[in-house]
Amino acid sequence: MSLSASNKIYLVKESIFKLANFSSEEWDFYQSIIDEVIFKKKEYLTKKGDVEKYAYFILEGAVKYEATTDEGKQICVDLGFQGNLVSSFASCLAQRPSAIAIQAVTNVRAFRLHYPPVLELLETSKNAERFHRMIAEQLYIRETRRTYTLISKSAEDRYLHLLENQPDALRLIPIKDLASYLGIHPDSLSRIRNSIKG
Repeated sequence: MSLSASNKIYLVKESIFKLANFSSEEWDFYQSIIDEVIFKKKEYLTKKGDVEKYAYFILEGAVKYEATTDEGKQICVDLGFQGNLVSSFASCLAQRPSAIAIQAVTNVRAFRLHYPPVLELLETSKNAERFHRMIAEQLYIRETRRTYTLISKSAEDRYLHLLENQPDALRLIPIKDLASYLGIHPDSLSRIRNSIKG
């Protein structure tokens, strides 16, 4: 379902104000460096080797984070859906080439936050500094939980965890990418899905 411009702004503002109570001047600054962008399925939001300049707030669609092994194999290491903030955050903060790529797996509509001006605001705004510190903390906690799930749960439990926490993944993400994300072979994922259905 398509969102109106006012609803999109509201989604972003709600997301931001959950973490930091910006003044009207600070919020005006954020609005000035946010624009709406559209990516077609399979287009890249961020390419490996690029220096990340943006953070994206997903309004519609889904993306995957993709890493490449030394042997050239591509692995889905994370997923992003409506309401998620996605970015090659380490590259963004350090302004160094990204080790991962972010690709649209469906058509994606997003708000794009231009990040370099934000780094300047961090020097003068305690609210902005707090907001971005909390984003970094949330991303770290999310990554830690994902790592724990991969090493501590069985393949079936990882699938059930995904069902519970990201039900849209089954509708939007190709089986190959889901299997890669879960750390299992696509045939194994198909067997797990069939056994749970049966």
